[in-house]
Amino acid sequence: MSDKCNLIKDLLPLYVENMVSMDTREFVSEHLEHCEECHAEFGRMQKAVIFIPDADPDTDILPLKRVKRDLFIKRLQTICFTVILACAIVTIIFGILTSPKFFPYSDNLLNVMDGPDGSVIITFDSEVTGYSCNEVSDNETETEIYSINAWTTAWDLYSSNRGKQNMVIPFKREDKIQIFYAQNDGSEDVLIYGLNDDTQENGETLPRLILMPYFLLALTALVILAVLRVILRKKKGIIVWIDRAIPFPVSYMAAQLCTKGINFTTYSLQRDFCMIILTAMLLYFAMLTGKSLYKAKLNASRGQT
Repeated sequence: MSDKCNLIKDLLPLYVENMVSMDTREFVSEHLEHCEECHAEFGRMQKAVIFIPDADPDTDILPLKRVKRDLFIKRLQTICFTVILACAIVTIIFGILTSPKFFPYSDNLLNVMDGPDGSVIITFDSEVTGYSCNEVSDNETETEIYSINAWTTAWDLYSSNRGKQNMVIPFKREDKIQIFYAQNDGSEDVLIYGLNDDTQENGETLPRLILMPYFLLALTALVILAVLRVILRKKKGIIVWIDRAIPFPVSYMAAQLCTKGINFTTYSLQRDFCMIILTAMLLYFAMLTGKSLYKAKLNASRGQT
């Protein structure tokens, strides 16, 4: 094999791809017309470029479909994560703004009068935007005991004008009745209507402390799940479920801190607990979605490296 043939074979890959100048192309073409060995090599290179293996069209586009599906799932997860997180933030803000601020008793806070039909009418001051009333029957003294309270919220102060709040308590005149105002600030309840036949002092409405046990229960569950994860780290199937369960106690504690802070006492248990559970569920789904997005991003970065 001559040096010229070696030179031609070095140029053949560029010649086949049409990546040579006109002078070089003419030089190579002229040589191929007279050299059977180089012409045969040129033929093999052409077949390698032109040859397209038979394949199923669906198989060819399968990787593209998979990439398109993964991108769609990632985009959907990102949207869900953003929406859920935004809903959680809105819920927390709404919970804080609608948290009741109870009024202590004062002479100007409310006015109690007898109605023409035998009922008792209570008119609250204009600053009051909400109230509640609980009824308890004392069978020993045959007395109907009512406990009322009044509150306002930051939301009501700046977003609505409800006017004066009025409350009507119907009862039969032959029955005894006592109406107490619960101040919900650690002070004793104030008798605002009826006679106090009890020689003892007025009672006191105590706050509910149930939020603390729930918080401790969530903390205990978190510790137990963390220990189980360490012990059972080699069992992949169980670890998957533990990883799905761990965010829930975390989300509950985060919801408690976001909506109530470190204050575990409440005078409106049903409202506060429902707000904490709703926020906890939103944070839980946000954590799961965010974790899935993080894993996808981590796998993508590993694939690039």
